[in-house]
Amino acid sequence: MTVGDLLKELNLEGKYFGIILNGKKASEGDVIDKDSSITILPHIAGG
Repeated sequence: MTVGDLLKELNLEGKYFGIILNGKKASEGDVIDKDSSITILPHIAGG
């Protein structure tokens, strides 16, 4: 499964999130292994 597949499964496809995979910034094409740690963070804007 890729990060993009996971976002689609969670109905988050097309929305903008910060994705951390195993402690590093990830893209939608990165592969998630069974032992992977993934964090999905909403982007916050302010000023």
